[in-house]
Amino acid sequence: MDKNFGRVLEVMTENMKFSMADYNIEGSVPFDNDPLPNEAEIKIWNLSDTTLNNIKRNKVLMINAGYKGDIGVILHGYISQVATAWSGVDKITNIRVLDGYDLSKRQVKEIAFAKNTLGSKIIKQMAAYIGLPIAQMDLNQDYRYQDGYSAKGAVTDIISKVCKDCGTSCYINKGKLYVRSLRRGADDLFALNSDTGLIGTPAAFEQSGAKGYNLSSQLQYRITTASAIDLKSRAFNGRLYVRSGSHTFSRTGDFKTDMEAVI
Repeated sequence: MDKNFGRVLEVMTENMKFSMADYNIEGSVPFDNDPLPNEAEIKIWNLSDTTLNNIKRNKVLMINAGYKGDIGVILHGYISQVATAWSGVDKITNIRVLDGYDLSKRQVKEIAFAKNTLGSKIIKQMAAYIGLPIAQMDLNQDYRYQDGYSAKGAVTDIISKVCKDCGTSCYINKGKLYVRSLRRGADDLFALNSDTGLIGTPAAFEQSGAKGYNLSSQLQYRITTASAIDLKSRAFNGRLYVRSGSHTFSRTGDFKTDMEAVI
């Protein structure tokens, strides 16, 4: 299946839209299963000075990508850095975008939770404290802190530690918090094979007790952290769950989704 000539990519910010049909655009959008926002990188060629003045830090930026007749969101975040430089006759603007606000420096001095407080209450209160919307909350175990809990330090660290006590993964995706097992949630099953975009042969890995495959497909906006994949290939046939990866795009080069998926 060769869709290369049907590539569609749109970058949108501040009521402006830049289409790959009109601009040379390339970049990558990573995703993973930890609670810190990922940082995407986008390069756009030969923007006017007027346009550049309207691309500003902390403004919302979105990317739609796919193929003609089938596109979707691969990034919804906030601009963290904008830099423009000349390369020969070309002016190239490099835009970095966080998949959510930079929460790494958001701290709490100390919040004391009473005896027998449930982990779910702490997670919800910490997320609300930093204005982080919760998209899914599905704990493997709602751990009860019989002696109470003292929350202090980086809020994302607190959320991560409580989720670990609850035996559950947590991550930020498109600006929202997901607290859930990679193998359980509200995801659609995506059938990936040579007819639906699988590239090459998946490579097996075994790491820290987890087994799975590294695999690539033509760019697929439906695939992100915790996506369920029904893989059919020479290397493996069966169900996999995505825990990290990236969307990579350009006009004539890579236009694909790489992923690390566990069994």
